[in-house]
Amino acid sequence: MKYLLIIIGCVCSTIVAVELTGLFLLWRHGMISPHHLQEIKLVLTNRSAVDQPEAEIEQKPQFPSAQEVAQARAVKVLNFDKRENELTTLKGMADAKRKDVELLQKQIRTLRKTFEDELARIEANISSTATEKARGVLLALPPKDAVQQLMQLSLDQDVVLMTGMPEKTIAKILKEFQTTMPAPPDAKGERKDTPPERGRMIFEALSRGEPSRSVLEQQRQAASDSTN
Repeated sequence: MKYLLIIIGCVCSTIVAVELTGLFLLWRHGMISPHHLQEIKLVLTNRSAVDQPEAEIEQKPQFPSAQEVAQARAVKVLNFDKRENELTTLKGMADAKRKDVELLQKQIRTLRKTFEDELARIEANISSTATEKARGVLLALPPKDAVQQLMQLSLDQDVVLMTGMPEKTIAKILKEFQTTMPAPPDAKGERKDTPPERGRMIFEALSRGEPSRSVLEQQRQAASDSTN
């Protein structure tokens, strides 16, 4: 029995040694890998490589949770509210701008009517019977006497009277203004325009297109003040 056990032990040891040597050689030649081990396992268990647990093959569809749905809905509602507020703000700005434009148009129409009325009044004044008579008298007088009569009036009246005169007559009267001596001061001691000064101011007013230009400037200033 003793020798029999020794022989059996030697045989088993030899078999184990041979198996280990074979495994070592197979591993060295790359024939032992996780893939090969998996195939060996499938062969030993009599299973196919396509046979896998249902849990691994079938993946359950991922549905959003109720919290995620609520959050997405809240974000959309907030975006809608934000856009609605922006549209409301833009509409308010547009309405305010429209009211400003309408008010400005109304002011412009009012100023235009005022300007037209004032211009019509000035034109009526220039072409009035009294003005025509006074202008006719000045045209009939010698330039020296015409200057004396014009010095008795205001600058605006002189401009109105001389606006409708022929250019040659205006030139003669303006020339006479430059050669006429100034009148002595009155009893009150108030300083008056000298004939040369009055002639220069009349010429400047006529060159600017007075008296219509003054009315236009007044209306333009009024329009600027109203818009500011």
